[in-house]
Amino acid sequence: MGKIKTIKDYLSESSFFEGMKDDHLELLSGCGGIQHFKPGDFLIKEGEEANSFYLILRGEIAVESYAPASGPIMLSRSGPGEVTGYSWLFPPHRNQFDSRALTKVDAIHLDGKCLRGKADNDYELGYHLMKRFAQLVLQRMHNTHRQMLNVYGTEQQVDTSGQ
Repeated sequence: MGKIKTIKDYLSESSFFEGMKDDHLELLSGCGGIQHFKPGDFLIKEGEEANSFYLILRGEIAVESYAPASGPIMLSRSGPGEVTGYSWLFPPHRNQFDSRALTKVDAIHLDGKCLRGKADNDYELGYHLMKRFAQLVLQRMHNTHRQMLNVYGTEQQVDTSGQ
């Protein structure tokens, strides 16, 4: 019979947390737990207080924004090994987007309040988290930009190689 995986095991296997020190992974895992979602369930709701992020273990989620005229607009999809939710790290700590399960989802929930406290007490941990989440925000902005260019049919005319 195989070893039962701990939260720390899952975090250490994730490329998002690659290179983090063992004691930082231990601190992070103390703020985590496994959650399960059915298709259509929200992991994160736009506008609500942001106190969570998730490492997707199984399944697929959609990152969406609600437009009053047309309803939810899918901005991106995320699957196993990816994370969703970064607003917990940035004041005013309000979710900027929805994250909704498209399939059955198993995820590690990490509590943002707990993590902010640990990062405030360990600046090196805070720096590594900020670095990773800033990169995630940049990737999401780039993906959204490319999606907008595709919608408006101007991608061929716009130079996206630089800033």
